[in-house]
Amino acid sequence: MDTKQFYLKNFSLTRNLTDNQVSDLNQITVQRDARHGEVVYAKGGEKKIFLLISGQVKIAEIKESGDEMIKELLQPGDLFGDISVLETINYEYAEVVSERASYLAIDFNAFQGYLHQVPALTVNYLTMVSEKFKRLETRYVNMITKDVKSRLLYCFREWAVKEGKKLGDKVVLRNYLTHGDIASMISTSRQTVTVILNELKEAGHINYNRRQIEFSDVAFIHLS
Repeated sequence: MDTKQFYLKNFSLTRNLTDNQVSDLNQITVQRDARHGEVVYAKGGEKKIFLLISGQVKIAEIKESGDEMIKELLQPGDLFGDISVLETINYEYAEVVSERASYLAIDFNAFQGYLHQVPALTVNYLTMVSEKFKRLETRYVNMITKDVKSRLLYCFREWAVKEGKKLGDKVVLRNYLTHGDIASMISTSRQTVTVILNELKEAGHINYNRRQIEFSDVAFIHLS
């Protein structure tokens, strides 16, 4: 088994598939590496789906106003790319935000053929797409029902659940997002994010710099 197939076999997408079925899927899959700031997918290009092996990737959309809106932060194991359920009329792209990232790219047209042939693959794919859609739906609801500070706290909570490391009575996140990135995730201005972060810092809830964000207690993570 080559390295690419080993990674493919460990994704939720291939759960309950036989070794032969994974091997067949591996034939239409390529492994790629990327650096910080590199766009690995853009809407309108060659149709593919992607599976993130390592690193972090942001899914962003350019609104009609020309502003960027970060829709999602992807972690290893996540699916992205040409997912029809999540089509948007705006320009969408995936950009590496960590120092490096590694991912699998699968030709979408060939993949559709496999979906018809392998029922277990179809179930896995639809489950992953459904879970992604629910996360985006929750984020949208938060945008229209919560104030900016609450949206920021929810963003931190979601981020910490995925990546946070508990160190004693603290939770630490590696910080690879700028204030502008955070602002585009919660639909506000960079200046507003800076003001709220300073308020939280003065209150003793967080400590942050360019490298990491440190939460003073685990209970803070559960605020919404």
